[in-house]
Amino acid sequence: MVALTCAFMAVGWGLENVATIENDPILPIALRGCLEETGSSILYPGSQEYVARSEPQNSNYHPHPGVIAIPSSSDEVAAIMRCVAAENGGVKLSPRGGGHSYAAYSFSGQVILDSSNMTTITFNEEEKEVTAQFGQTLGSLAVAMGHKGYALPHGTCPGVGISGHSLGGGWGFTSRKWGWLVDHIVSMELVDTDGNIRQLTPSSTGMEAELFWALRGAGASNFGIVTAFTYAMEEAPAAVVNYNFPFDTKEDCAHALLAFQEMGTFPVDDPRGLPLEFGGQVTVTGGDESTCMLIGQYLGTKSNFMPVIHRLLWILSMRGVHPLGSKSKIDEFVNWVDCLTDLMGPLDSPSEHLPYYAQSLVDDGGPTYTLADAEHIIDAIQAANGFLGLNTNVSFDLNGLGSATNDRPDTGDMAFIHRSSLFVTQIYSDNFPGFNDTASRVDALKVINRITDATKQANPDGQWHCYQNYIDPYLKNFGEAYYGSNLGRLKFLKSTADPDMILDFPQSLTYA
Repeated sequence: MVALTCAFMAVGWGLENVATIENDPILPIALRGCLEETGSSILYPGSQEYVARSEPQNSNYHPHPGVIAIPSSSDEVAAIMRCVAAENGGVKLSPRGGGHSYAAYSFSGQVILDSSNMTTITFNEEEKEVTAQFGQTLGSLAVAMGHKGYALPHGTCPGVGISGHSLGGGWGFTSRKWGWLVDHIVSMELVDTDGNIRQLTPSSTGMEAELFWALRGAGASNFGIVTAFTYAMEEAPAAVVNYNFPFDTKEDCAHALLAFQEMGTFPVDDPRGLPLEFGGQVTVTGGDESTCMLIGQYLGTKSNFMPVIHRLLWILSMRGVHPLGSKSKIDEFVNWVDCLTDLMGPLDSPSEHLPYYAQSLVDDGGPTYTLADAEHIIDAIQAANGFLGLNTNVSFDLNGLGSATNDRPDTGDMAFIHRSSLFVTQIYSDNFPGFNDTASRVDALKVINRITDATKQANPDGQWHCYQNYIDPYLKNFGEAYYGSNLGRLKFLKSTADPDMILDFPQSLTYA
C-alpha cells in the first residue's frame, strides 16, 4: 500500500551517553562460568554470530556487550537472571526482543538476553486467546492468528518484537475499535530479578498484582523479563479497506489535518464524526510526489467505508481542497493476512537497518490546531526534510476522543496513560547524522526540535506527554512524559522489584 515508518519499540541506553553504548565487555570469570552452565547458547565478542546479533535496528548505534545469551526456555531465562543477580548489580542485563529500540536500549547491558529462540505460539480457541513467547514478532504472530481467523491491534512493522511493543502500548489503525495491544494482555509469564518464574493475571494479589498493573505500560526492562504473553484475540473482520489519499500543497495538507481534527473530536456515534471502524493518520512527508497523505484502514466493506470518507472529502472540498485522484487508493480485502501484507509488506520480512532519530507528542485531547498552527508545523517539517540529507516525516495518528475501549478485555487498571489524546504524533527522521559527526547531529536535533515546538505551540498550556514506544534519549523529564501521574508509584515498585538495578539503562524508572 504505502511505505510506512518502521521502528516501534523501546528498552535502554541514552542521553549524553548515547554515542557509543559503553557496556564494558569484560565479564567476571564467575559470571561467565555460571552463564555457560545455564544451557543457553553463549556468544562472546569475536564470533561472526555475535556480530550479527549485536546489531541494533538503528544503525547509528554500535554496542559491544560482553556476552549474548540465547535461551530456549523460561527456565534458561531464569537461570541467566540468577547468574547476573549474583553480581549484586555490578553487571547489567538487557533483554532483546525485536531489537527495535529507537535508542538501542535493548543492547545497554553487559549481558544481552536474546529472545530469538523463544517464538512458540499456542492457541486456546475456546477462550479466543493466543499465547506467544517473547521472541515473537508482529508479522509472524499476525500470520499465525490470521490463518485461524483472528487478529490483534498492533503497529505496521512486521519485524518489531511483540514484547516492547505490547508493554509500552502498541497503537495501530484498529486501535480505535479494538483498543491498544496492551489492552489485550490477559496474562503474562514473568521472570523476576531473583530468577523466579511468576504467572501474572487479573486475579493476582499482592506484589504480583502490582507487577501486572505496572508492566502494562511501563514494563520494558524495568521489573523483570516477560517471557510469554497471553492475549485475548479479536475475530478477523470479514472485510477491510486499506486507503491512501495524497495531497499536493502545504495549504492542502494543513486543511487535511484540520478536517481530521474536526471529525475526530466528535463523539463516535455523532454522524459528523468518524466511526470506531475508521482508523488512520495524516502523514506529512514534504516529498516530491505529495506533501502529505491520509492513510489507514477501515474495518468493514467498501460500501460502508465510502459514505465515511465522502464526508471527510466533502469537508475538504468546501475548503477548495482535493486529493490527488490519480494517486489515491481504496482497496477492499476479504482476507486479513492479505490486508496486512498490503499494509505492512511481507509479514515475515526483517526490518531494514537505518540511521534515524524520533520524537513523539501525545496531546491531552485538545491540540486545537488552527490553520496558522497547521501551516507553521508543516513549514517546520519541510525545513527539516532535506536538511543535511534528512528524510523527515510526521504522522498524526488518530486516537480520537470517544474512541471507546468498551470491547477490550476487563483486566483492571494499568500503568498505561495515553487513552484520552486526539493524536499520537511521531516525528521521525531517517538518515540522521551519527555520533561521529557531532556538529551535524547538533544542527539536526535543532531542526527536529523546531517541529516539536511548533506542534506544542498550538496549545502551549496543554498537558503534553510522549509515547514510550517512540523512545527519545534526549527527552527531559521523560518519566513524567511517559507515565504521567503514575510515575511515583512506578518508581517505588522499581526500587522494590529490582533493588540492585540489574535491569538498568538511562531511561529506566530508576532515573525518572
